[in-house]
Amino acid sequence: MENTLTQQSIISEEATLPTGPNEQQALQAMYNFAAQHMAAGKNNLQIHGLLVEQGMSSAAAEEVVTELRMEFHAIRQAEARKDMLHGGLWLGGGLLVTIITYSLASDGGSYVMTWGAIIFGGYQFLKGLVKSVSK
Repeated sequence: MENTLTQQSIISEEATLPTGPNEQQALQAMYNFAAQHMAAGKNNLQIHGLLVEQGMSSAAAEEVVTELRMEFHAIRQAEARKDMLHGGLWLGGGLLVTIITYSLASDGGSYVMTWGAIIFGGYQFLKGLVKSVSK
C-alpha cells in the first residue's frame, strides 16, 4: 500500500496520537488503526469519525478509508477466486472419478460415487462465487 499523505496533512493541530520517530511511522500507525476497525466490521463513516477523533484531518481520513477499503476488496476478491478454483477442482475431480468408474462398471461391475468430493467442491465453489459478487 502506497502512502501518499504526509504527517502534516494527516494530523491536525489538536492531535491526540503521539507522533512516532518519523512521519512514515505515524502514517503507518493511522493505517493500522483504521485497518483494525475495518477488519472488526465498522463501516466507512464510523472509521472516518474515529480517525478524525484521533486528530486526522477529514480529507486525509477519507483518503485512508478509501485506500483501505479498496485493499480489503482486492483481498476478498483474491480469496473468492481461490475458493472457486479449489471448489472447481474438487467438484471436477469427484465427477471425473465417478464418471470413469461408472464407465468401467458398465459391464456389470460396481462403481464409486464420490459424493464427498462433489458436495464439498460444489459448496466451496458457490462460497467463492457468492463472496466474489458481494460487497
